[in-house]
Amino acid sequence: MANIKSQKKRIRTNEAARMRNKAVKSELKTLTKHVQSAVAEGDAEKAQAALKTVTKR
Repeated sequence: MANIKSQKKRIRTNEAARMRNKAVKSELKTLTKHVQSAVAEGDAEKAQAALKTVTKR
């Protein structure tokens, strides 16, 4: 555990950023799976819509 005030603050901000990044990565993985499943099904329209959603994020 840190003793310096600024380091304690930094630990809190790093944890918040880590949780936010984890959520974003998880969402991107899920959206990518949606694209891949649409491509596997052969549904081009659905795949393009899903790909557009992924690239926005």
